[in-house]
Amino acid sequence: MSKPSEVKCPVSENLRGHENIEWSIGYAFHLTDDMRDLPRAMLVGDSICNAYQPLVRELLEGRMNVSYWASSYCVTSPNYLRLLDFYLEEAPYDVVHFNNGLHSLGTPTADWARALERALRLVRERQPTAKIVWATSTPLADPGKTAKCRELNDAAKAVIDSIGGIATDDLFALLDPLDRAANWTDCYHHAPATVRLEATQVAKTCMGSWNLKGPML
Repeated sequence: MSKPSEVKCPVSENLRGHENIEWSIGYAFHLTDDMRDLPRAMLVGDSICNAYQPLVRELLEGRMNVSYWASSYCVTSPNYLRLLDFYLEEAPYDVVHFNNGLHSLGTPTADWARALERALRLVRERQPTAKIVWATSTPLADPGKTAKCRELNDAAKAVIDSIGGIATDDLFALLDPLDRAANWTDCYHHAPATVRLEATQVAKTCMGSWNLKGPML
């Protein structure tokens, strides 16, 4: 197996805001059972989110209900806001933990930042009492792609500062010091122990946003 630093990092051509293949996965849990009244978190992201979300649900079982929407859609996609709106309407959320970026590495940063602002304002409109958390996009095994990721994260900081009242979960800072060969399985994705590291931070962030206390599993 090639080391992560040797793996190519293709970015699909972006046509009308789309990649060649798009995907979307979403689940809302405990809508009607005896756990329905627990505080509720919504995780929004891509395949990085899809990897850590089951561990976040495990870590917060019995304390918070954790739903998620993971997709390939760049926030500039014509369908992004419609899909986001759909998942935000599934339930009232106490915390919305939000990320978009790794499928935007081929998108002009200014266009992406404008679209990100629209998306975050939609979250606030649809979930006015929720604590909104911006999760920075994670670094890559490729230094050039990591530089673009850092550029998008910097642009996101300007957006959330302009909106106000949005916290940050800095997953980029958590992972960037780590050895790429040991912690990345390809250009984008992470080894199981690294995924658990992310999940633990996400779970703690969601708990802290709702002032819940208690040890992680």
